[in-house]
Amino acid sequence: MSRARVLILWNQVDEDVVELWRRDGRRSPDWDPTRIVEEWDTVAEEVQLLEKCVREGGHDVVAVNIRDSFETLFQTITTERPDVIVNLVEWFHDDIENEMHVAALFELLGVSYTGNRPIALSLCQKKPHAKALLAAAGLPVPRGIVVEKGAAPADLALRYPLIVKPAYDDASGGIDAGSVVRDREALDKRVQLIVGDHKMPALIEEFIEGREIHCAILGDAALPLYEMQFKPGGVDNEGRPLPGIITYRAKWDPYSRDYYAMESKCPPDDLEPEVVAHIQAIALRAYKHLGCRDYARVDMRLDPKTGDPYILEVNPNPDLADGCAFAQCVRASGRTYEQAVQEIVGFALARARNRQKGEPLPSETLLREYLAQRRRQTR
Repeated sequence: MSRARVLILWNQVDEDVVELWRRDGRRSPDWDPTRIVEEWDTVAEEVQLLEKCVREGGHDVVAVNIRDSFETLFQTITTERPDVIVNLVEWFHDDIENEMHVAALFELLGVSYTGNRPIALSLCQKKPHAKALLAAAGLPVPRGIVVEKGAAPADLALRYPLIVKPAYDDASGGIDAGSVVRDREALDKRVQLIVGDHKMPALIEEFIEGREIHCAILGDAALPLYEMQFKPGGVDNEGRPLPGIITYRAKWDPYSRDYYAMESKCPPDDLEPEVVAHIQAIALRAYKHLGCRDYARVDMRLDPKTGDPYILEVNPNPDLADGCAFAQCVRASGRTYEQAVQEIVGFALARARNRQKGEPLPSETLLREYLAQRRRQTR
C-alpha cells in the first residue's frame, strides 16, 4: 500500500460566502474604507490544496463534495473503494450531531479514515460531558454548571465574571461581546438568549481572564504553543467592548471589528520552558483521556494570578486550512504544511495495513478463551 487510493470527503451545500465577497468586490470593511482585507481561500480551494498535498505524498487522490447526500456519500465510498478517507465532514443535514454518524459509517464499512472516532467527536462536541470527564481525571477545567431551560439557579455558587455559551456548539458559535457577564441581570439575559433563541442548553463557567493558549497535537506529539492575544480597547461592530475572547466574528468574519481586535503569536516567546512543557503535558492528557487520535487542538487559559492552565475545550479534527492555527503550530514545529497533511494520512494508512495483517479475533470472551486454549494444546 505504498501508493494508496485516498478519498477526500467534504460537505458544502450553501454558496461559499468567500466567493460572494469576491463577486461583490469587497476589499474594505464598512467601518474603515482605508483598511484592505486579506483575501481568504474558499472551502473548495482549501480542499484542492489538501488534494495536492496528498498527491505529492505519492498517492492517488479523489476529492468529492457529498452535498448533504447520503446516497452520494455511500456510493462514492463503494465505487471508489479507497484505502483511506480524509474525513473533512463536520456537518450533515445542518446538524453538527451528525458529524459522529458520518465517521460511524466509515467504521461500519471497514474503511480506514483520518481523524477522530465517533465517540471522541461526540464527547468533545458536548462541552459539559467532556469537562466532567476531564475533571474526573484530575485535569483543570473552569467551574461551571449547565442550564437546560429557564434561568440559572438563584444560589449560583460561581464567581463573577462568568462566560455563557451554547453547551453543544463549536467554532465559537454563539460567542460574542455579550458572552462574558459581570452581574446577575446580564447573566439572566444571556442565559435566556442561549436557551430561548439558540434552543440549546447554556453552559455557565467562571471566566478565566488570563492569557489564551492553544496546544495543537499531531499523532501523540504536542506541537509548539499558539497564543491568541487580545488588543486593549477592542469593540465589536455594534460598539460593544470586547472582553478578550474569540468571538464567532473574530474567527470567521474578516470584515468585522472583532477580527482586528486580536492577533496570534506562535510560539509565545515569553513562557518559561517548564511552563510550556506543563501546558503541553496537560493537553496530551486531555487528548488521550477523551479518546482522540491523529490530530486535535486543546484550548486553554492561564489563571492571571497563579499561571495555572485551565482547559476551555478539546477540538478533535480542527480546521486544516493552510492559514489556520493548526497550520501555524505545524510550521513552528519545523514541519511543512504538506508534511503534516501526509502524516495525518499516514496514520490512517497504518491502521489500514494493520487491519489487513491478520484475521480479527472473535468478540465473544468465552469463545476467544476456548480458541486460545485449543491453540496452546496443539502446539
